[in-house]
Amino acid sequence: MTTMQTFLSFDMKPTVPSVLAALFLLMGLAPAGRADRVELADGSVVQGRLVSIEGGKLKVETRFAGVITIAQAEVTALATEEPLNINRADGTTALARLDGTPATPADIAAAWRQGAESPAGRLSREMAEKARRKWSFEASVAASGRTGVREKFNAAFGFKATLASSRDRLILSLAAERANDRGVTTADRDFGGVDYSVFFSPDYGWYVRTSLEKDQIRSIDLRSNTAFGFSRKLVRKGPLDLQFRFGASYLYEQYASNADFDSPGLDLAFLSTYSFEKARLNSTLTYTPAFEEFSNYRLRHEASLELPLTAALWKLKVGMTNEYLSRPKGNTEKLDTTYLTSLILSWR
Repeated sequence: MTTMQTFLSFDMKPTVPSVLAALFLLMGLAPAGRADRVELADGSVVQGRLVSIEGGKLKVETRFAGVITIAQAEVTALATEEPLNINRADGTTALARLDGTPATPADIAAAWRQGAESPAGRLSREMAEKARRKWSFEASVAASGRTGVREKFNAAFGFKATLASSRDRLILSLAAERANDRGVTTADRDFGGVDYSVFFSPDYGWYVRTSLEKDQIRSIDLRSNTAFGFSRKLVRKGPLDLQFRFGASYLYEQYASNADFDSPGLDLAFLSTYSFEKARLNSTLTYTPAFEEFSNYRLRHEASLELPLTAALWKLKVGMTNEYLSRPKGNTEKLDTTYLTSLILSWR
């Protein structure tokens, strides 16, 4: 006995209200509207609105669970109420309505609704967006002082501009450091550098860099260091990015005593970045020996931790720099260590 018959069996002469109630009951049992049909290998059926097929997965919008994802390999047949853009495995694309059509990856490579962006078009747009270079900027400042029993002042300033895409990166940097302790200059350094790197594959690339530096404490009127070579991604997984550089360099130094030194050499470096949920740890280790005398080398290590502050544009940077010169000029020490805490303003 049907639902209608059961409902009407209570009154052999149905009234108008009872007939209307029966109609509402049948409407409640009927589907709310037309739906696409997805038949699975285990015999179950999913009804809803087929959103897309891409990368071996179906996205179906259902009334009971929103948008769900189904592995395409588990689908045996598809039926759609409206025509979809169908990209078949042989590369042809057509607007068609599916009616119990096999839906394995060998049959349908991709599908998307009319008016929606195709998977290939979206991928091309995303790749173009990643390849587009974007500028970002950072300005940093750190200062401390003391007066009274002892006069002391320390200040450091920095600026960095980065033009980057998914394949290359250009970094322009400037830095200055000044310090005075009871009338004696303890830091007087200026630095400017350019670093350009290109990755022609996910793991391999090349780089070129150059820098100019003046350091009064180390009696260096001018230090020019230029290098170029190849780079290799040693680790590119999860939060860790580790890169190794190997190349040739040319070093020129002019000292306050009017002596100078120049020599080609090697350029070896490890660059690493580890990203936490709300912080980033950076580390750079550079070794540049001179070909003329391998015992004459410079070893420099920089490590810093960047912590975001409450304001979106501000960061706190805590770090240290160790620089070792195997043959320093004058009476300066071979190892120079600098500790720094600075406030960074970042913008795009």
